[in-house]
Amino acid sequence: MSVYKRGKVFYMNFTVNGIRVFKSTGTSVKREAKAAENAERHRLLKESKQSPQEKRSKTLLLEAVELTYEVKWKHGKDSTRSYRRACNLAELIGNVPVGKIDEDTVQDLIRDLEGRGSKNATINRYLASLKTILKQMKHPTDFIHLRKEPKGRIRVISKQEEQQVIDLLRNTDHGPRRHYFTEVADLVEVLCDSGMRLSEALNLNYQDVSFENNLIHCWKNKSDRPRSIPMTSRARRVLEARRETNPVKPFTIKDYQVETAWAWVRKEMGMETDKEFLPHSLRHTCASRLVNRGIDLYVVKQWLGHSSIQVTERYAHLDPQKLAHAVTVLED
Repeated sequence: MSVYKRGKVFYMNFTVNGIRVFKSTGTSVKREAKAAENAERHRLLKESKQSPQEKRSKTLLLEAVELTYEVKWKHGKDSTRSYRRACNLAELIGNVPVGKIDEDTVQDLIRDLEGRGSKNATINRYLASLKTILKQMKHPTDFIHLRKEPKGRIRVISKQEEQQVIDLLRNTDHGPRRHYFTEVADLVEVLCDSGMRLSEALNLNYQDVSFENNLIHCWKNKSDRPRSIPMTSRARRVLEARRETNPVKPFTIKDYQVETAWAWVRKEMGMETDKEFLPHSLRHTCASRLVNRGIDLYVVKQWLGHSSIQVTERYAHLDPQKLAHAVTVLED
């Protein structure tokens, strides 16, 4: 018997293509229970005749997000942010079947994001996330086109600006609340001379600093490319001095403390409107100084740990001497 009463509610119990179905019909009326059982049986029979692609196209977006997370994002460095962005997509688009997502859906998404004031970079992150999900579900993605993002200015800090930043942080009486500002001054010097990312410097341990070989070893970083960076005499002097205070880590401050100190410096220097005057500019500064002194771009790529030479080529225009030398070749 496929429908029987258990307590006050009828249950369905049947098998379709070797799959057993046993669950409540949700009703205590036998006629309604038989109708529910019949509808469930027909649904399963219909699904059994569908192709794998048809089944995938009926997957709801949030379920597709979970599947994509397990396969694509779970073990990545940015897994949490990727997952949250994908879940936000379901809020923006709606928890619709994957097969319903088309060019009109994408255009509506873009208009919605633009209405919220999102820039092209943010819109592209959402489009890329959607593209990854659809590819995972074997759904076409040729209607998704990323927008052109402005390259932006490579903000390089001058020697004068660098010295002003260091003097303000190190030689101003900050009081007990800003006791860590002097540590940020040391950090600025090391970042300028090493080109490390802020996260690399803050996560650095002394076991990764070889004073014997004069090298800083960065094992874990954004691009998953371990590298070794030679120390300048200034960077070495700072790291050796800081080891006397803490033999484990050169820097014990948090990133938010660096941001606080930098915001104060920007205000003191009248740089509040310069949106590119950031701690990350110190990495650009190191790269530009290397290029301007004739260091080959491939060496700069290895120094900074870039993922490709195309990333490093952003700094190529910073060496005008190379063009000046090139014209002498034509003259000859």
